Amino acid sequence: MTAEKLAGAEEPQAPTYIPPKSGLVSYFPATWVPYGELMRLDKPAGIYLFYVPHLVGTLYATCIVNPIPSLSSLMNVNLIFFLGTVFMRGAACSWNDNLDQDFDRQVFRCKTRPIARGAITTAKGHAFTAFLTSVAFACLTMLPLRCMYYAVPSIFLLWLYPFGKRFTDYPQIILGIQISTGIFMGMVAMGLDPISQPEKIQGSTGTLYASFVAWTVLYDTVYARQDIKDDAKAGVKSMSVRFQHWTKGLLWVTATLQVALLVLAGALADMGPTYFTVACGGTALSLVIMLQSVKLEEPANCLWWFKNTYWHVGLPVVSGLLGECYLA
Repeated sequence: MTAEKLAGAEEPQAPTYIPPKSGLVSYFPATWVPYGELMRLDKPAGIYLFYVPHLVGTLYATCIVNPIPSLSSLMNVNLIFFLGTVFMRGAACSWNDNLDQDFDRQVFRCKTRPIARGAITTAKGHAFTAFLTSVAFACLTMLPLRCMYYAVPSIFLLWLYPFGKRFTDYPQIILGIQISTGIFMGMVAMGLDPISQPEKIQGSTGTLYASFVAWTVLYDTVYARQDIKDDAKAGVKSMSVRFQHWTKGLLWVTATLQVALLVLAGALADMGPTYFTVACGGTALSLVIMLQSVKLEEPANCLWWFKNTYWHVGLPVVSGLLGECYLA
C-alpha cells in the first residue's frame, strides 16, 4: 500500500454538506438557510436546554410567593423567556462558531458549519450575532428591570465561553454558570428577587442554581465526547478531553452532586412530598438510566443522550415543581 493510501486511510474525508430536507430551516429561502443553521434552528435541543432553567426559576418562585400567580401569568412570562432564548442561544452559537471557525475546520463533525464551510463570512457572522442579541434584548425589555441585573453577567459569560475552550480544561463549568442564571431571571420575573429574600430562601436558590450548573456540566461533557479525538488534535480543551480516561466516573460524581443539591434546595424551601418524589426521585432515576446506558465511545449515542436529556432531567424537575405549586 502506498504512503498516499495509508494517509488517506488514517485521515477521514471531509463530510459532504447536504442542505436540510426536513424541519423548520428546510422551508427557508436558500440564502437564509446558512443563517438558520448558524443559530441552530435545525437543532432545537440546545434551545430547550437554555430555556429550562428560566422555566424552573418561574416555577420555583411560584411555589414560594403568596398568593400563587395564575397559570396565565406564568405562561405569559415563559413565552417571553422562550422567545428570548431562541434568539440569545442563536447569538451564542453565532459568536461561538465565528471564533471557533478554525477549530471547526479541524473537527470532522463541525466542518460543514456555515462559517467553517464559507457559506457566511466572518463579518456577516458578527453582524448576525449583533442582530440576534438586539432581538433578545428587546424580549428582555418586556420583563421586570431587575432581570437586567442577571442578564448582563450572563451575556458576558456567553462572550467568554469560546475563549474558555482555549485557556481552561473546564469550559463546561463556564457554560453551566451562564445557562443556570436563567433560574434567577425566572424568579425575578415572577416577583421574587433572590437577593432580597430571607437567608433560608437564598440558600435554597443557591443550591438549586448549583444543581443546574452540575446538570449542564454533565450533559455538555457527554456532548463533547463526540469530538474527543479531533478536539485533542486541534487543541480544544474540555472536561471530556481532560478526563477522557475517567469520564464515566466524573459523570457519576456530577449526577450525585446534582441530585443531592436538588434535595437540599427542596429542604431549605420547605417543599412537600411532590417535589421530593417527582423532581428529586425522577431526576435520580433518569440519571441512573442515562449513565448506565450511554456509550461514551459512540458519538451517535452521546448525541442521542444529549438531545434527550431535557426530557430525562428537565421534565421531572418541571413536573415536580408544577405539582408542588398547583396540586399539593
